[in-house]
Amino acid sequence: MGTDRKNSALDVYINKVYVLVLLLIPGAAECAGLAYAFSKIMGWLPTVSLITLIVFDISCLIYLAICIFFVKTGMVREEESQSAYVLPSKLKSAKIFIIILVLIQFNFIVYMIPATDFWGFAFFFVILTAFLLDYKLVAVAAVEIAASIVASWFLYGKVHLPAKDVNFMVNMLDRVACIVLSLASIVLLTYLINKFLVNLVNAQRDALERNHGHINTVLESVRKLSEKLSTVGAAFSQVSESESVSSEELLATSEELLKSSNLLSSKTDESMVNLNELSQWENVVADNVQKVESVSKDIIDKSKENERLLDELQSVNAEVLESMTVTTDAAQKLSDAVREIGVTLNLINEISSSINLLALNASIEAARAGEAGRGFAVVATEIGDLADNTKGSLADVETVIKKVQSNVSQITFHVEKNSQKLNEYSGYLDNVFRSMRSMTQLIHTSFDAIDTMGNAHNKQANVIKNTVSINQDIAESIKNENEQFTSINIMAENNASDIAELASNANAISNMVDEMKHLLKIEE
Repeated sequence: MGTDRKNSALDVYINKVYVLVLLLIPGAAECAGLAYAFSKIMGWLPTVSLITLIVFDISCLIYLAICIFFVKTGMVREEESQSAYVLPSKLKSAKIFIIILVLIQFNFIVYMIPATDFWGFAFFFVILTAFLLDYKLVAVAAVEIAASIVASWFLYGKVHLPAKDVNFMVNMLDRVACIVLSLASIVLLTYLINKFLVNLVNAQRDALERNHGHINTVLESVRKLSEKLSTVGAAFSQVSESESVSSEELLATSEELLKSSNLLSSKTDESMVNLNELSQWENVVADNVQKVESVSKDIIDKSKENERLLDELQSVNAEVLESMTVTTDAAQKLSDAVREIGVTLNLINEISSSINLLALNASIEAARAGEAGRGFAVVATEIGDLADNTKGSLADVETVIKKVQSNVSQITFHVEKNSQKLNEYSGYLDNVFRSMRSMTQLIHTSFDAIDTMGNAHNKQANVIKNTVSINQDIAESIKNENEQFTSINIMAENNASDIAELASNANAISNMVDEMKHLLKIEE
């Protein structure tokens, strides 16, 4: 279908509600079937066959599938507007199917479920058909529902009729009046709504036709005015475009200069920050250089003092070595004297042995002499005893001398060992002394380098101060240039804003002209 298809308000409504009605009627029946099946499972419908309920639910699914088929085949979508509408042939077939579906489902439930008040659901089934606003369809549904209710009273009256008591006729009259009046009211309401929408659409169409002539006159005037506005807008647009190009070039140039100036200013500020920080660190470095110079002087003084102490220690060590030499010589002489004493003791021991032998010989000779030699025998005996005592004393002295010799040997051994250690110690002291002298020379060299670094640092500090002063002057000049660039940029922005507003107005006029032309073409 093309875009020339024109739908009335009723057609638009039917296109929207078509799908709803086709899905709502079988869906409601399916919900009722599931509810009855649940009641059967709970034991609330003992007289109803489960097979019957299953057949009812399956039939509801079949009806739902048929309705979906009507929805799929009955709706057509326009290619240009992408709006959907119902084919008239499919709509008529769907209405016939709804009439048949309502009749079958209502009667199925009436004769399947033993409910006295089920006649009240007749209004629900008729209202479902009323959504399509077809009073003929509603009237047919109302008639067939009413006929089904009356037939059920005769065929299944023991379930659907009220109790036959004093109020039986009153209840029957109330039911008949309620069914007739309610169904008639639904049909009448559908008829009035249908007619009202059709008449309203016709009235609107007549009003549009009456205004069409007046609109043509207005459109002619608008066409002439649009031609004039088009000419003025074109000239206005050319001027604004020319001014806009110049303004954009000026604005771009000023913005580029401003960016360059801001970048240079930021770099200068960064340089100033670095120089200030460098100046701060210069004070720290100066303090540390002074501390290093002071510590170096103290180290030099300490090294000189250590050198003096090492000289004294070396002289003391020489004296100790000389004393150890003298001690070693004395111990050697003592050892030699002890050896000579041993020789003398050996000689005395030999003399004592000879005396003892002479005393023995004298005793023998005195014994030969008899009475005359008794006195000499006594003397010989005393001499022998003295020789024995001398020999025993010599043995004791010899033992002591051996101990003295042993001690002298140990003293001599330790003195020699200590002399060797003192010689080694003296060698170590010489190495330490030479290392201290080398360290003192290195400290002097380091102190000279620190002194040179201090002088260079002072010169560097003066250069930094001069650089900071120069950068401050440069920063001040850049700030003045930035202020001038900012003023130029503001002027360029204001000019660009005015030109943009001018171009916007020109474009608005041009758009108005184009819109008028478009409207005029549509009407033509």
